[in-house]
Amino acid sequence: MRRIAQSVGISLLLLAVATSQELRTFTHPTLGFAISAPASWKPDTSDPEVAVGFEAPEDSSFYLAITSTPLPMIFASESTYRNVADGYSSEYRSGVAEELGIDVSKVVEVGRRIHKVRGMQVATLDFRAPAPDDWVFRARTRLVIADGKLYAVTISADEDEFTENEPLVNQILDSFEPKDRTSGQFPVRLLGIALGVACLAGVLMLGGILLLVRKLTGRL
Repeated sequence: MRRIAQSVGISLLLLAVATSQELRTFTHPTLGFAISAPASWKPDTSDPEVAVGFEAPEDSSFYLAITSTPLPMIFASESTYRNVADGYSSEYRSGVAEELGIDVSKVVEVGRRIHKVRGMQVATLDFRAPAPDDWVFRARTRLVIADGKLYAVTISADEDEFTENEPLVNQILDSFEPKDRTSGQFPVRLLGIALGVACLAGVLMLGGILLLVRKLTGRL
């Protein structure tokens, strides 16, 4: 019993340390969404392909980016998220493979969940890829359908730093709040069009994907 108590205590201490950074809420000036990130991460809205990117200090490999693409207003159902996640994952893996110079088969989607955060349906995808120069790329993407858009909130880092700070990663992703959570009702005859757009979402977000990898490979 004492060992269990000690183990739980250590786990809680590690969680407290990982999430002890001061978080600051950023609200996008035109899209209206909000997200909380460490105060030392500087937001940048100058890139037209990324709604906002957050650069961590130089001694950190973390990079946070939020991209969006228009999506016809639909119910954010589990089946819709499955279709959106399939299209996004395919394009994401291809983009990372090209930037790292590796075969796409080495970029693996290692996890996927369709779940709720504070009552809002979302999808969370995890990716892993070995880089040629002996480090491992890790990324976690939160897909959110809201505001008539598909948002992709992605945090990437070197695998060691990512794993050490995973509670912080989840805290940041969970803080994302769209301007309007509601997804309007959608005529059935347009369902095919909506899902087609969703499957192309990864292509439209490719610029954000490449920035994530370039941050880690020192090309930014």
